[in-house]
Amino acid sequence: MLRFRRFSSTLRQTENALKNYKIGDLISGYQVNRVVPIPELQITAIDLIHSKTASKHLHIDTVDTNNVFCVGFKTNPPDSTGVAHILEHTTLCGSKKYPVRDPFFKMLNRSLSNFMNAMTGHDYTMYPFATTNSKDFKNLQDVYLDATFSPLLKQEDFFQEGWRLENKDATDKDSDLIFKGVVYNEMKGQNSNADYYFWSNFLGSIYPSLNNSGGDPKSITTLKYEGLKSFHKRNYHPSNSLTYSYGNFPMEDTLNKLNEKFLQYDKEVHDLAPLEPTNLQNGNINISIDGQFDPMLPAEKQTKISISWICGNPKDTYETFILRMFSKLLIGGHSSPMYQRLIESGIGMDYSVNTGVESITSVNLFNIGVQGVEDIEKFKEVVFDVLKNFEDFGSKKIEGILKSIEIGKKQPKSNFGMEILYSILPGWVNGIDPLNELEIDKVLTRFRTEYEQKGDDIFRELVSKYIIGKNTFTFSVKGNEKFQEVIDEEEKIRLNNAVIELTEKDRKDIFERGKILVKKQEQKDQENIECLPTLKISDISRLGIKYDLTNSLYNESVNIQDRLTNTNGLTYVRSKQLLNKIIPVELYKYLPIFASSLTHLGTTKESYGDIEDEIKFYTGGVSMNVNVISDPNTMEPNLYFKMKGLSLNNNSNHIFNIWNKLLYQTDFQKNSSKLKVLIRNIMTNNGSMIVESGHSFARGYAGAFFRTSRSIHEAMNGIEQIKFINHLNDILDNEKLFQEEIIDKLIEIQKILINDSFKNTEFLVTSDTSSQIGQVKTQLYEFVKGTFSNSSNSTLNLNPSNFPLLQGNKPVHILIPAQVSYGALSLPGVSYTNQDGASLQVLSQLLTTKYLHKEIREKGGAYGGGATYDALSGIFNFYSYRDPNPIRSMDIFADVTSQGITWDKRELDEAKMSIFQSVDAPVASSNEGLIQFYSNIDNDMRQHRREQLLDVTLPDIDHVAEKYLANAQTKKVVLGPSNDAFSNAWDEVSL
Repeated sequence: MLRFRRFSSTLRQTENALKNYKIGDLISGYQVNRVVPIPELQITAIDLIHSKTASKHLHIDTVDTNNVFCVGFKTNPPDSTGVAHILEHTTLCGSKKYPVRDPFFKMLNRSLSNFMNAMTGHDYTMYPFATTNSKDFKNLQDVYLDATFSPLLKQEDFFQEGWRLENKDATDKDSDLIFKGVVYNEMKGQNSNADYYFWSNFLGSIYPSLNNSGGDPKSITTLKYEGLKSFHKRNYHPSNSLTYSYGNFPMEDTLNKLNEKFLQYDKEVHDLAPLEPTNLQNGNINISIDGQFDPMLPAEKQTKISISWICGNPKDTYETFILRMFSKLLIGGHSSPMYQRLIESGIGMDYSVNTGVESITSVNLFNIGVQGVEDIEKFKEVVFDVLKNFEDFGSKKIEGILKSIEIGKKQPKSNFGMEILYSILPGWVNGIDPLNELEIDKVLTRFRTEYEQKGDDIFRELVSKYIIGKNTFTFSVKGNEKFQEVIDEEEKIRLNNAVIELTEKDRKDIFERGKILVKKQEQKDQENIECLPTLKISDISRLGIKYDLTNSLYNESVNIQDRLTNTNGLTYVRSKQLLNKIIPVELYKYLPIFASSLTHLGTTKESYGDIEDEIKFYTGGVSMNVNVISDPNTMEPNLYFKMKGLSLNNNSNHIFNIWNKLLYQTDFQKNSSKLKVLIRNIMTNNGSMIVESGHSFARGYAGAFFRTSRSIHEAMNGIEQIKFINHLNDILDNEKLFQEEIIDKLIEIQKILINDSFKNTEFLVTSDTSSQIGQVKTQLYEFVKGTFSNSSNSTLNLNPSNFPLLQGNKPVHILIPAQVSYGALSLPGVSYTNQDGASLQVLSQLLTTKYLHKEIREKGGAYGGGATYDALSGIFNFYSYRDPNPIRSMDIFADVTSQGITWDKRELDEAKMSIFQSVDAPVASSNEGLIQFYSNIDNDMRQHRREQLLDVTLPDIDHVAEKYLANAQTKKVVLGPSNDAFSNAWDEVSL
């Protein structure tokens, strides 16, 4: 019945769209070009063009209540100064209608949007938001349109967000001059990520006409304020814009607002021709540059390399689809020929970040690359051999990929409107019809028909056309131990050259400008921000949405819960096995490797490649992982081994068959060579992961000094786990230690889980009919019954509460290969159910938006900073992200309660509003009830927490600030490069 109601509702929506909108209709200044139902996605696409300016608009009509709007522009970067990126920042710093400082950040606290952002792509800039509230939608659309088309673009905002020369101490005219700026420091941090460095330099080499839209720090400091303004004038015009809306709000209202803005403009002609890549017609091109040295990899494994071919135009969506299919078959998965020949053989430790198909403006690039390669010639030899001699992939593999695509279409998603936007905009700005990206069934039908006729020759024709005997582009980055020194020296010379050219008047002007900027930053907002639209606390329902789960018991010990909801013909099965009293504490650090091994190694009888093919053919995916959750009442740790699987309703039995193989039949001894590959693969990717999420690692490490749950999490997922992986990598070639310290430990964990026989396990079944849930329960009973064992672990009285906290009184400086730092200061709070927890959560939001944003980002130059409250673990965290001044940030965090900060009722309400953006964010139907299942927070507890948050008062904020933050026991942790500013008062940790 639920499925029928959803189908009926969707059908009515489609019929209404077809009835209401006809080709040629004029609606609020827009002409309807096409009305296209896309039943496989349960949407109707309406393609329109603005009559006066020729701005294109795409509306996706659907029953989905999470509505999306976006305005995007074609913004080919003229150089690598990051002008498009800096403009993206400065447009959001005030506009004609809303002339307040940082309206974007202020709207974050005056809205219930579940997504608000702005992004710069390689040749486009986009400004999207998502909300379920119609008033909020109108408010944000108005702010976004005024910001993009009528920004103030003040010079002071250019200096703040882009770059500037300023005294290191802005109050001391004799202090050294340095480069500052949010984007400048952001890109220094971005370039510290080895994956980004490889990708951006690869793209800049094969596509030099694109330049670096984000900005190269070496070039950012050449951008002038006038260049920013002229770039906006050239590109931010309706004739160069693409707008998008999605959801169930009336399209007419959206178009009315657009038309009001666009009628002020005349049509302009913009050069929308896609840029072209480097010319390979005259022969092969080889480019090699130096890059970051990864201290976690051996010296001989410091090279990343890729080989690329230009393979047609992405406007040919069908040929592009075939190319992507070929890439998945050749490269993706454990049974693919490239994976076996390049990764499992040890030629490379993992694929390079650009491996696969990339559709860039006017061409498709097919890239094959590896990282951690020693023998480059061997790599090239293998790549060409596989491409020339690959065998038929087989219809089952191909059908498995096609089925996974179809299941992906059916999966309920809470952010589907944003997913569509991300998939179409990069091509849309380059003339690719967005509907071609959406009408997936047409492509799948055509491919199936042609594959039946041609078989794997469909791929060989493509390889012959674009790859075999064709010129190539080879790009490599060699890790250099002196690389960071070279980068630092370049910045030093560039700074010195800029300073030398200054006159005495220039220096005086810079100092005065810096003082003025600091004065503005230190001022409490005096401007009338009431000109900004806002929602009110009364717009937040006091009653939250409940997701009821039905419980049943099997064999008096196995708890099975179920959720009947709209899953579009899919079944989801999840499990969580409590490990508290069955796993020895010393094995905790092995649990992540154990879980990863289950989906990488294979069994005694089957390779993982064969199992992987089975997973793709019969399911939408199977995953296994380990997690630690704090008890919401006591904060004591609960350690879980979790499994998940999804499939079409008629294939749900295959989930249990695959679970059985992976958990009970994985053979660690037989597949020890694959285990080595996995460990090396994990280690290879850790460096980029740290640089990308350094603030999260810093928070995790700091919290491990206060809570056992955080200490366990750190051992399994944080810096301590990375150090452990590095240790395991060091012993891989010592067969005795490899056996004793790795294989034997993983076998021990497997035996413990088998002997437990799901006695400590709960299951959750989610599907769309009662009969299907009943059938899955029967399958689940059989699965559990088949695993029951007479063995018992009752003699093991183990408790994760005994897991040790991290120890040490000094603050910690963790050395990583980066240009900027990431910091955290953490302190203990209270449990989820404690009344003070809600007040601490609101306090963290108040501090972020009303104090720390100015101090850490605007004055300190970090890309991001703020405070968070981990409600389950009871940890209050301060953090900074891509921070050039981490010690200053730590001092600000530590002194926050001594600053005499006060709040008013409006600021309190805005903090609550910001919190409820995530509290009330849409939940995909397949994820309903997961908070209760995984975190043990039931509907009543969630409702009570909701009321606590809404009822927090200003005296409550003062109370928790004084009780928990003033004179608190804290831990400071900074991840970053070596820095003389860190004295002996800091403990130094190396990876």
